[in-house]
Amino acid sequence: MVWEFVVGFLFLVAASYIGTTMALRGFFGREYADPRTAEADTSGDGGTGGESDDAAED
Repeated sequence: MVWEFVVGFLFLVAASYIGTTMALRGFFGREYADPRTAEADTSGDGGTGGESDDAAED
């Protein structure tokens, strides 16, 4: 009885997280925050701009 409740609750939490994440990404789009500058990068390449971090600093 308790085991079923725990498994059901964990399933509900996981499904809520996945659904919320999909809905927010669908509404706002994929934006990645650069932890160094705290600015959002909307290019979709994870903030690299097509270059490595070493090449971007030169």
